[in-house]
Amino acid sequence: MAKLVYVLDDDENIRNIIEKFLIYEGFQVEKFRTGTDLLQKYELSKPDCFVIDIMLPDMSGFKVCQRIREESNIPILFVSAKGEEMDRILGLEIGGDDYITKPFSGRELAVRVKALLRRSVNTSLMEDLGTFELGNLIYKLDQREILCNSEPLIFTAKEYDLFVLLSKNSPKAFSREELFRLVWKWEVIDGTRSVDDLVKRIRKKLTTINSLVEIKTVFGYGYKVQLEGGSDALDNQA
Repeated sequence: MAKLVYVLDDDENIRNIIEKFLIYEGFQVEKFRTGTDLLQKYELSKPDCFVIDIMLPDMSGFKVCQRIREESNIPILFVSAKGEEMDRILGLEIGGDDYITKPFSGRELAVRVKALLRRSVNTSLMEDLGTFELGNLIYKLDQREILCNSEPLIFTAKEYDLFVLLSKNSPKAFSREELFRLVWKWEVIDGTRSVDDLVKRIRKKLTTINSLVEIKTVFGYGYKVQLEGGSDALDNQA
């Protein structure tokens, strides 16, 4: 069954262009002009992915994202005429998974939506499921769930994929370029910046829930996961 994408943009021409390319790539599309319209439909039916403009007539795309993130980790791609770095970072920090700036290639947007819908990282690194523990975290890979002191961490798809990749392969350090290729699976110029933004979001969430597991920066290279105090090994695995 074709994946369903909700497209939110107040510009009818932009909505139609996005719809055209997504349908060509095999997606189903529902279009919305206002955040209110989308959120009302979202209460009744959930899509597989969102494409959300930031500047809307009734509320910002950021506000729509925050409402969605209160209960769901469905992938969100922001589309905006704004290209400022702070807008991009804010979009990622509040739970967006990717950001593309107008004018954009319809083909690139469709490829990015496809990438967001890939719910797992490289199969050779994530082929075994099951459960394992690290510090005070329990990783339930078959359920795509991570618990800290019995409370679930609310991660977006990419946050989860990157954090599990680092955790399962601890103490291995990954370069920013490796992480980008494995988690995003496509190339853009600012790929390594996307990795840094994602790590920043994950660290904030780990700090909030008092995780004993942390992401460490390997200066001039990339990142790795380890326990507070320097321990890296997995406690046990089933």
